[in-house]
Amino acid sequence: MYMYINLLQDVSKGLVFQSLLASMQSKGKSPDFVLCIGDDRSDEDMFESIASNNSLPDKAEVFACTVGQKPSMAKYYLDDPAEVVKMLQGLSAASTAMQLPPKAPVHQVASVEDLSIVKNHASFV
Repeated sequence: MYMYINLLQDVSKGLVFQSLLASMQSKGKSPDFVLCIGDDRSDEDMFESIASNNSLPDKAEVFACTVGQKPSMAKYYLDDPAEVVKMLQGLSAASTAMQLPPKAPVHQVASVEDLSIVKNHASFV
């Protein structure tokens, strides 16, 4: 699912993230993969909410990525929009490879670990 959130008065992307998570959990579901990418100040509330959230399950793979090297609450960064596209293509390839029938030959399986273009933000800050 892809979601673009446009800010409304008194609503932040952080509040929307918390609301989506609470809605999933109220239905007995919890995310196993969270990917949030943003490139401006309005995304920082979302990154902060993710970083400080204690209700995500331990098994959840969480990637909060800012675009561009700048101070951010996001744990990771991508250099530019072209790297965002590359990373999303890698995720798509990994997802496609995982959906192949068991007997189909798989020549290369991509994984989240293969997405080396996602840089740990801690190494920048």
